[in-house]
Amino acid sequence: MTQVQYCSRHSKTETKIRCGRCETPICPECLVHSPVGMRCPDCAKVNIVPAYDVPLPILLRGIGAGVGVAGILALAYLFTVPAMFRLVFLGIPGLNIVLPLLFTAMMAGIGYVVGEAISLATNRKRGLKLKLVGAGSVLLVSIVFTYAFPSGAYGLTYLFIGLALATWLAIRPF
Repeated sequence: MTQVQYCSRHSKTETKIRCGRCETPICPECLVHSPVGMRCPDCAKVNIVPAYDVPLPILLRGIGAGVGVAGILALAYLFTVPAMFRLVFLGIPGLNIVLPLLFTAMMAGIGYVVGEAISLATNRKRGLKLKLVGAGSVLLVSIVFTYAFPSGAYGLTYLFIGLALATWLAIRPF
């Protein structure tokens, strides 16, 4: 008959598992799988990969770059789109087909530039936090687009396609 063991971290949890290094009783909640077996969190010493370790100053730098570039590109967009609409009134044939595609390509380009700016500002770091910064920056630009042109320039379909492409391109580096 064996003696009942309790986890060293969770005193009310019975366990039959021990750390492969220090022999401390551990429960399934606190065990860490390692290449050499099950370890307690102290012996496993799980380190974050440096590329995914985004400290607060670097994260703030990424937020500043994302919002700054998104703001600049949104202002450039506000001056470019009215010029594109003026071309429609010139009566150039086929322009109504090309302009929605150009609108979508501009939004995708904005997403790419925002993603690259954040990536450069954070020394090519990666992780979920930076994906959220990229998506948030693109969302900021899309809000400016929606308020500037409530119809979405050429309809909601192109707005959503452009927004989806821009978001994907903005979070792709991370």
